[in-house]
Amino acid sequence: MKLIAVLLLPLLTSLTIVCPPVHYQPTNSTAGYPKLTPGTDGPADPATTQYQFNHVALLVKDLAETRKFYGDLLGMRMIFLYEETEDYSIMYMAHSQGGKNGTEYQTGAEMIAEKNDMQGLIEFTSSKSFTRSREYVPNTRQTLSHLGLIVPDVKALQERAEAFNATILKRVDDAPSLDNGSVVALGFGIDPASEEAQELIAPTKALGFFQFLVFADPDGNLIKAQQQIGSAAV
Repeated sequence: MKLIAVLLLPLLTSLTIVCPPVHYQPTNSTAGYPKLTPGTDGPADPATTQYQFNHVALLVKDLAETRKFYGDLLGMRMIFLYEETEDYSIMYMAHSQGGKNGTEYQTGAEMIAEKNDMQGLIEFTSSKSFTRSREYVPNTRQTLSHLGLIVPDVKALQERAEAFNATILKRVDDAPSLDNGSVVALGFGIDPASEEAQELIAPTKALGFFQFLVFADPDGNLIKAQQQIGSAAV
């Protein structure tokens, strides 16, 4: 048994869990809040085998600016740029998914070939003739809240975002702002002036939200970055 434990220890300690660092235990339905209810769904319908969400699509005003932000700051790679007309273009970006945890370099051609077998892609669409201001403005009626990003070291990302002059809306270890018009609160569907917002501070902290970094892309879309559990203290 000791030998088995020795052999399994490196495997167990190397596992990376990418869910929020919940600091409270599952509770029954009669307990107070906050409470965590583990999923009890049975096996999915076999007809849905290999179904997976492949990408999310965002409308942006400037593909070059978008590529610089998601590429230079966040390390995403352009899979392809498809210029349907002089006016209308589509760009796909993703993190490299070759090798273990995307550490192996993939050429653009390789990423195109594997595009429909990848996850975590973003499709950016832009129209040069669209002259009205187009920007994501968080409010409680939006259906899009944020994009979720997992990183090995969230504080290192915060420093990197600062160096790139990214718009940081909530820093690591800070409580989310409840000031009137708080972008973070509105982006997560909360009216910052409501009693509900005050009640959410404690359970939000228990969820680990204070350790998250929230920043915005050039079009105002919110990105919530959290740390891989096991890679550092979160």
